[in-house]
Amino acid sequence: MSEIVKFERELVFLEEDFPLDVFILEDHPDYPPHVHDFSVIVIVSHGNGINVVGEEEFPVNAGDVFVHHGGRPHGYRETSNLGLINVIYDQSLLQKVCFDVAGFPGYQSLFVVEPAMLNEGRYERHLTLGMTELAKAKTLAEAIEKELYGDAPRRMAVRFEDRHGTKSASMATRREAAGYRFMAMTQFMALVGLISRSYNAEPTVESERIMRIGRAIAHMERHFDEGVTLPELAKMVGMSDRSFYRSFSMATGESPLAYLQKLRLAKAATILQTTDKNVTEVAFECGFNDSSYFARQFRRVFGASPLQFQAAKRLRNRGRK
Repeated sequence: MSEIVKFERELVFLEEDFPLDVFILEDHPDYPPHVHDFSVIVIVSHGNGINVVGEEEFPVNAGDVFVHHGGRPHGYRETSNLGLINVIYDQSLLQKVCFDVAGFPGYQSLFVVEPAMLNEGRYERHLTLGMTELAKAKTLAEAIEKELYGDAPRRMAVRFEDRHGTKSASMATRREAAGYRFMAMTQFMALVGLISRSYNAEPTVESERIMRIGRAIAHMERHFDEGVTLPELAKMVGMSDRSFYRSFSMATGESPLAYLQKLRLAKAATILQTTDKNVTEVAFECGFNDSSYFARQFRRVFGASPLQFQAAKRLRNRGRK
């Protein structure tokens, strides 16, 4: 078995504090198993091949879209005129955007549920864009590339590993246009919205099963501060409590309520980092009725009390001044 290559984010992103890139290949070769510590939206622009993920294999064809979060070894074989658009990003980039993308059931299905299933070796890929949507996705990806690299020579024919050596050259030749980050992020979010909305445009048995879990997670995102219950979620997606619990746990690796609590704690961490609200306010704002219980659970997950977490944030902010 060939050695698994690991690509680290420091070798990929041009700027540490703006983890976004686009890598377009018109003729993607067979490629050995590899992992990475960033995420990739893969859009198949043309041709075909076989995507190998761990011990699993599935065919890919023009229009197919899937997301790799990188932890499970994956590669390609039996490629034939395979064109790939890889939109490379760190998940923190989406978490910083204060829009309602997390409320898209299609977003949850494509970016959360499918990658979780893929990581467990249970994957039912289904999203295939039509010609019109595929053309729009390609235009958006090229627009991101244009903002990041300006008029520098396109890198379509460069192997991914060779591209690492061109990072400094890319930095030197890239057009430093005013607002390029804002514009690149705008195109990125438009792409995420496009494929998220496309997810259930033509539902199949497989996609509908995934979408049910996606709808439940999207509902949690919108109502995390309320008394969300398992029966409520199951009824909303048209499943029995038992079937929903089993399907949700299989798809995400966690029970619905454990997932909800993790979501609430993540929201609380964001509020503590971005506001001066006290712990009790944050606890109630995130759906916890007991601030002491909230503090214990927060420490369990983040290794610090909410007060310590907030104080560290203030210290970092003073250090930047």
